[in-house]
Amino acid sequence: MARGRPRKADWSEGTTRKKQAGVSDMTMLSKITNEAINENLKMRFENADIYTYIGNVLISVNPFKDLGIYTPQVLKSYENKNRMELPPHVYAIAEGAFRNMIAYSENQCVIISGESGAGKTEAAKKIMEYIAAVSGGNSSSIKEIKEMVLATNPLLESFGCAKTLRNNNSSRHGKYLEIQFNAGGEPVGAMITNYLLEKNRVVGQIANERNFHIFYQFAKAASQTYRDNFGISGPESYLYTSRAGCLDVPNINDAQDYADTLKAMNVIGISAEEQDQIHRMLATILWLGNVEFIEDNDGNSQVKEADIVNFIAYLLETTPELVNKVLVSRTIETSRGNRRGSVYDVPLNIAQGHSARDGLAKAIYDRLFDWIVMRVNQAMQARGEARYIIGVLDIYGFEIFDQNSFEQLCINYVNEKLQQIFIELTLKAEQEEYVREKIEWTPIDYFNNKVVCDLIEAKRPPGVFAAMNDACATAHADPKAADQSLSQRLTACGHSKHFELFDGNFTVKHYAGNVTYAIPGMTDKNKDQLLRDHLELCKSSGNSFLQILFPEDVAQDSKRRPPTASDRIKQSANELVTKLMQSQPSYIRTIKPNENKSPSEFDNKRVLHQVKYLGLCENIRIRRAGFAYRQTFEKFVERFYLLSSKTSYAGDFIWTGDSESACIQILKDTNIDSKEWQIGTTKAFIRSPEVIWGLENQRERYWHNMAQRIQMAWRKYQAFREIKATKIQRVWRQKRQAFELIKFREHGDELLGGKKERRRFSVCSLRTFNGDYLVVNSNNKQTRGYLLREAAQIGTEPAVFSSKVEFLVPRALRSARPMPRQLIVTKDQICIIEEKVVEGLVQHSLVSKSAVSSVRDLAMSPYQDGWTVVHLESQPDLVFNCEFKTELIDWLNSVSQGRIRLQINSTIAYNNKNMKQTQLKFVKNEAAQRPVFEKKSVQICSGLPAGTRSQTIRDRPAGAATSRPRPQQQQQRQPAASYNAPAAAARQTNGNTYAPPSQQQQQQQQKATPASRPVQSTAQSASARRPSAPPPPPPPAAAVPQNPRHKALYDYEAQGDSMLGLRKDQLYEIIEKNDSGWWLARHNGVDGWIPSNYLNPEAEAAPRRAPQAPVIPPPPAMRNNPTANVDNQQLDSMAQLAAALASRSSSANVTPTTDKAHVPARPGMNRFAQEDSDDEEAWE
Repeated sequence: MARGRPRKADWSEGTTRKKQAGVSDMTMLSKITNEAINENLKMRFENADIYTYIGNVLISVNPFKDLGIYTPQVLKSYENKNRMELPPHVYAIAEGAFRNMIAYSENQCVIISGESGAGKTEAAKKIMEYIAAVSGGNSSSIKEIKEMVLATNPLLESFGCAKTLRNNNSSRHGKYLEIQFNAGGEPVGAMITNYLLEKNRVVGQIANERNFHIFYQFAKAASQTYRDNFGISGPESYLYTSRAGCLDVPNINDAQDYADTLKAMNVIGISAEEQDQIHRMLATILWLGNVEFIEDNDGNSQVKEADIVNFIAYLLETTPELVNKVLVSRTIETSRGNRRGSVYDVPLNIAQGHSARDGLAKAIYDRLFDWIVMRVNQAMQARGEARYIIGVLDIYGFEIFDQNSFEQLCINYVNEKLQQIFIELTLKAEQEEYVREKIEWTPIDYFNNKVVCDLIEAKRPPGVFAAMNDACATAHADPKAADQSLSQRLTACGHSKHFELFDGNFTVKHYAGNVTYAIPGMTDKNKDQLLRDHLELCKSSGNSFLQILFPEDVAQDSKRRPPTASDRIKQSANELVTKLMQSQPSYIRTIKPNENKSPSEFDNKRVLHQVKYLGLCENIRIRRAGFAYRQTFEKFVERFYLLSSKTSYAGDFIWTGDSESACIQILKDTNIDSKEWQIGTTKAFIRSPEVIWGLENQRERYWHNMAQRIQMAWRKYQAFREIKATKIQRVWRQKRQAFELIKFREHGDELLGGKKERRRFSVCSLRTFNGDYLVVNSNNKQTRGYLLREAAQIGTEPAVFSSKVEFLVPRALRSARPMPRQLIVTKDQICIIEEKVVEGLVQHSLVSKSAVSSVRDLAMSPYQDGWTVVHLESQPDLVFNCEFKTELIDWLNSVSQGRIRLQINSTIAYNNKNMKQTQLKFVKNEAAQRPVFEKKSVQICSGLPAGTRSQTIRDRPAGAATSRPRPQQQQQRQPAASYNAPAAAARQTNGNTYAPPSQQQQQQQQKATPASRPVQSTAQSASARRPSAPPPPPPPAAAVPQNPRHKALYDYEAQGDSMLGLRKDQLYEIIEKNDSGWWLARHNGVDGWIPSNYLNPEAEAAPRRAPQAPVIPPPPAMRNNPTANVDNQQLDSMAQLAAALASRSSSANVTPTTDKAHVPARPGMNRFAQEDSDDEEAWE
């Protein structure tokens, strides 16, 4: 589309608006008179508010200065705005025309009217600038069309505008620019229609006026090449540019305008050769004006300077003799009936010579202007299918001079036709439509200028143009005789009260005022025929461009009267009216505030006169009495059916009735006051423009809400994708990190080389290498790790490994003893830190600091202990017991780039504090469950085989994840006989994969033992009702578990529904042992998965079976005594109690645990990572 959704109005825009004077829409005036309108316009003019509305008609007062209201920022502010959202402006009219074209798929036109000097040309330029700026399209062809449309302004202004007494940039021709748009609102082409160029201005102007701008631009700023080739000098050197005595105009820079003209030619696509030919024709016209005549001996005209004729012949690329012949003589051909007669060369007098010279100059310029318009249209041909048109009419304004002739009559006639359109479309058509549609309103009287148009153009009775044509036909040889004939024939127009004839002049009472026209010379101007001599001269020229300008055939023998100038202007005006009537018009009525072009003067009398003849008062009255908006039922429904829930659903039209009833439904559902609208026979009428703007805003909000819903759904989808992608990325990073850690662990296994026994924890699949266990790399100054960093004096260097160790500390006169210390390893240093409490404060001191580069090798025993000897160069060796020995040697090997190697030996030699060599021996003792250091020897029990490698990380057993439990269906109670079935099912295996028991099985197992009690209670009740039956036997004693039982060494909180918590020193029956480190256990009849490293690896001895309680039989005599039912029931209850005590005797041997400090899981295990405990030996 050309444009996107209109941007919502911002309240802050109102804060930058200046205070408005008067009323911006004169339909709101309290008193509707011409004087009140004039006073309102004056107040606004003095406040620099030159634009005012009358409904949808814009009134523009020429400020004669730049007000700074046409900047790009101002232009952007009017885009997608309704007319009343911002102050009146020509941009608002352009925006309305463009929006209506897109919204209603209708052609639009902007009709700019007013007298000369009121600012019509500037208004047309601003309209084109706005449309080019806001219309969409980024393709090269569309941008090219926009540039061409804007380039037509300087080009046609140079060739079609001139300085007059009333206006420094007066349009001396009419121009109707049609910008063509495709279905998307993008400009694809344009076309210009030219109307009645004032070519008489080429050869003569009244005092203080100028010729067309292009002659002064060319004479002042021509290139040196043109000056040399075409003999160009200043404008004072030529009669056609200097006769009126005005060479310069204030605020007009001819040199800059000439540069803009050449640039516009390049944008349009006029080639350099064509530009040369254009300048050649302009030079020819200038030199023709310098031809002077003298009288010869016979009284005929003769060229005064033959050199000028020779140069003109050079420019026209013909012979001087032919040029001289055209200037001083005229060819006349006689005819007899249908036969050609004789041909005579009739000499011309001086006056006739001037007329022949001027006629040739006017013909060349008129044809040149038409060629430029044709060339522009050719360049702006539509690049695609043109669906819509926005037309901009810039035509000469109404003129009243002291001496008015044929040109003023034609100009004022065209303005009468435009006024007629305005009346028909805004006044007469509006009232007629109200009557036709049966709308209630009050009629308004107005002046219809159709009678004036008929006075000028009618054939029956003959009008002014018809009288001119008859005079030209009957007295064509003598201009004076033709003028006398015209004066006689104009008496036929005396029937009209708007016409007066007197003393060789006649007066027409136009809508803008009475204008008196001089009859002399009118018939000659009306002929406007190209002389045969001029045509022969141009056709005989060797210049191909000149022949293109004059394509007519010299030997034409048509007996039909050629069309006169009045015929052509009447035809053009009627064609223009037809085009305008086919479009929806927008009006700009321009007013000239004074005759002196002063930016501060407001001539009340002159402005009041314009207010009267423009009919502004009648326009306001009709606007106040009528309706601002009307549209057919079908188009109204098509536009606004979305606003009613009864006519639309999800954007679809669902109304099944007719369009009229749909209109009524929409207007009711939008809560519009019934006084604001009426329904005609074919159209819906809305009185106030604010109502239609409200409907448009509701429609925009509908689409805005739909877009918000779509955006919301899309954002939810995007957020869902991002969340899932984040989860995948997080899992992948964790897996990738885990893979790296696995490789690191495997590298540690390789360093051991299968020479050292392993501990169970070292090869556990859950064991990971975290490195910095003391959190030395923390930047928090309040942490212990930060204090250790400060004590180690490593600065900002990160620690690759840190842990608690038992460092072998020498003692005076006694053997060394292992003491708790902290080990920190960086890429360059190995530090030993002592941590002690002095006067209640913890202090850290550096015990030893060695460079990694000074390490020769590492030494360890072949057993599972963690004692490590670091051999250093030229300093005492480091001897300590580290729980993370494999990780330590892995990090040291990594930071030394593989230089540090490991030695395995049961006796390790090292240098003590005094650099004396000492030996540390390692002895295997199965009774030592943990390494025992005594007298330079370490005793340790056997561990896992030396070739044992670290287990791979496996997935957590099914059901072990901590997730929200799914609701389970309630299980029906099963009889006691089915007690062993769930347990047996839970013990089934599938290969090497062991699944934890389901929640359902755990519930069944928990209910197994108590489930037998209701059965026994039922049997007991039956025996009570049958006294003769013996009492039931007591329940069997609880079975002693046959599976091994292990004691819990630490507490463990269950992390899932299928996991089992541990309590220190309690026994747990092991059902299955899984290689992953998770065992299936049972405790108090509940099954679950537990971590094996929290248990004592040695199974406990099975407990002795408790003796079964004896059954006490009742006395025989009492069994048959019906009165002893109560005693029997008491005995049965005692038997049940004894059986219950016997079943619980197996659990009586369990020693109750005492509450001790919680021992956390060992660091390095991801699943059970907690804070370190002071009791590091608990892991052994």
